Formats: sequence, structure tokens, C-alpha cells
Amino acid sequence: MKVRRFTIFFLDHRSIYLDSLGDTLAQMGHRIVYQSSWNMAEIEAGIAYFKPDILITVGCDIPLRSPSLDILPNLCRKYNLYHIYWATEDKIHHHLWSLPFINRIKPDCVWTIHPECMASYTANGIFTQYLNFACNPRFFHEKPAHAYEPYDVTMIATAHLDQVTYRYESLKHLFIPLVQNNQNVHIWGWGWIENQLLIRAHFGVDVPVGWVHGYLPYRDTVTVYHQSKIALGIQNARDQVTQRTFEILGVGGFMLASRTEALTSLFTEGVEIVYSDSPEETLEKVTYYLAHPELRYQIGQAARRKILAQHTYQHRLAAIWPQVEPMIIAKRGGT
Repeated sequence: MKVRRFTIFFLDHRSIYLDSLGDTLAQMGHRIVYQSSWNMAEIEAGIAYFKPDILITVGCDIPLRSPSLDILPNLCRKYNLYHIYWATEDKIHHHLWSLPFINRIKPDCVWTIHPECMASYTANGIFTQYLNFACNPRFFHEKPAHAYEPYDVTMIATAHLDQVTYRYESLKHLFIPLVQNNQNVHIWGWGWIENQLLIRAHFGVDVPVGWVHGYLPYRDTVTVYHQSKIALGIQNARDQVTQRTFEILGVGGFMLASRTEALTSLFTEGVEIVYSDSPEETLEKVTYYLAHPELRYQIGQAARRKILAQHTYQHRLAAIWPQVEPMIIAKRGGT
């Protein structure tokens, strides 16, 4: 894809976005600049110095809740920036977070991870495109054959139990039966210790403290995927796919995931992924695939081929960039 090269000011500090979308834009030839400070005076100083063409903001995070961000529309007018917001909280938090936020920061364009949300952004007068999660192969490199696999089952996931969504159901049939049967699951992510009372009340189990390894830097997740015999693919909704799904499959990891409409439309069961939608099926498949490493590797390799062929950020951006590029050029005065 031949594109014009822009300077992009990526206003975020989270590597999960800087090393996925941000790095892919850099691979396309764009100049990416960012700073970890959320001090608005420092942000404006960075914009004034680097003279970017595009401002990108992403998702939901504590700094994004600050009233100081109300200055963003003025900064974009002052420095003639084309502002793109990637709405990674759609569809679940579309009305609670995404719409109120875009009404505050007034971006020129919204990239949403859920196509059903496009209409409401358009109704607000904002140009909208569908940009789903994907994999950046530069960071999620291939799992080697006969890899060192010290972990039978792993789960990299924040608890995210503040709102009852399909995630509760996904945990019930993928994770909870393993706890009940004392099948050790190595867990990375926040909330599993902090929400012990909620987990006990809702699921009737106590997650063993020794299973929880805490926070894992984004760039280290690939190592865990390589070292896992089985990675659990907890899902948040039946009609969406998590970012980690594309990354686990992208390295050639073996994933046991919830059987959802979104996943089954993308990946073939027993070929690129294995599904479960009941505790009994989960226990049966964990036992079976732990005993068949060659089959796990075969399925993982097929998954990686599918990701590299269809589900990288390069693929996603190639589909939408031709429509947004003329708008960026026009906003910059045709220069």
C-alpha cells in the first residue's frame, strides 16, 4: 500500500497501543512521536516542536478522564491537526464512555472496533471507520517448534468484573472449572486478588493466590504465549474478539477459547483454534490437548498462517487508509 508519510503525535503512554497500532503506522513509513507525560503544557510544547499532521488518542484510561483534555479541540485548531480517536471500548462502553468522550474531545475521525457503533458516530457528524483489533507480527514473533513450555495453562487477562458482560459467562465455562478441579492456571493481570470477595460470591470459588503472577508488561506477553501449552481465550462479548486473541494465535500459540459467533466466523474449530462452551467440555479438552503436543503445535501453526494472511494491523489499515488520507491532507491545507 503506497501512502503519503505523515508525522503522527500519538497521545498515549500504554505499550498495548503504541506497540500495536503505533508501531504498525511506523512500519508504513509514518513518523511517530509520543510522550508519556499528560501535562497539557508539555503536550503542547511537543506538538509545537514536532509539528505533527495527525493526533491520535485511544480508548479509556485515567488520564483521559482529566478535565485538562478539554483543551484538545483548541490545540487541534491551533496547530491544524487531524484528530483520530480509536474507540477500543466499543461496543460494551459505547454509551457510557465513547460517545461522551468524543463529544468532549471532538475528533475529526473515529476508528471503532465494532461496526454497529459507526452509525451513532456518523449521527454526531464524525467520519467513522471500522478498525478492529489485530496482530503486529514484529512484536509477536513465531513460537518455535519444541518450545520450552513450563506452563500447562495460562490466562493473561484483567478481571474486568465491574460490569456483568459475556465475560462472566466466558470465565464460567473456561476458567472456573479449572479452579474447581485444581488444574493450575498461571494468571497475569489485575483484579484477581483485589476482587476475591466478588469472585467468591459470583462464581463460588477462591482463586489460589499462588496462581496469580500480577502485572505483565505488554512486550513480555509474547514470551508467556511461547511458553504456554494452552492459553485460555476469555472473551468479552459474543460479537467481538479480544486483541489478545489475535496475538496468541499470531505467534502460533494454542488457544482454548469461548465458542462465540465472532470467533467461529473467523477461525475453524480443530484447525486453527479449539472451542468450549461448557465446564465439562473445557476439562475434557484441556486433558486431551495437554497429552497431544504435536497436535497443539499443528493447530498453532495453522492459526499463525491465518493471522499473517488476514488479521495484521497492516491489513486493517490498508482497508481504511485510502479513505482517511485525503481528509488529512485537506485538513492540513492540501500540503
